[in-house]
Amino acid sequence: MGIEPRPITPLREFEKALNSAELSENELELIEYIRHIGIFTQPILMRDLRLSPKPPVLSLLCVSCRKIGEKIPDHFEAVRRWSKSISKYGVRWDGDLLCSTAMNVDGEPLTPDAGTCPYDTLVVHKELFQGLD
Repeated sequence: MGIEPRPITPLREFEKALNSAELSENELELIEYIRHIGIFTQPILMRDLRLSPKPPVLSLLCVSCRKIGEKIPDHFEAVRRWSKSISKYGVRWDGDLLCSTAMNVDGEPLTPDAGTCPYDTLVVHKELFQGLD
C-alpha cells in the first residue's frame, strides 16, 4: 500500500470555510501569518506572534484547522486520511489541512526525530500560500 496523494484544497472553498469558521482574532492571525510566511517552526510562531508557550501553538493550529474543517467536512476527512497515510506512526495531524512537515532534498522530514533540524519545520500547502501577494 503506497502513500495516497495529498488532497489539494480548493482555494475558494477554503476561503469560504475560513470566513465562516468563527475563528477568534488570535486564531485568524495565526492562520493568516502561516499563510503569509510559508515555512515556520513553533519557536518562530511563538516569537513573531508573541504567543505563550502554553498551550503549544501547534495545538492551537489544530483547533483552528478543525473549526475550518467543520465547514468543508468531506475535504477535511480526505486530508485526515492522507495525514494518517503519511504518518510514521499511523496517526493523523489535523494541522495537515493547512501545512505539513517540510522535507529536505533527500526526501527526509525536517524534524528532530529524523535528525535533520532542532525543531519540526512546517510548510504551508502551495495553494494556500499568500506570501507573494
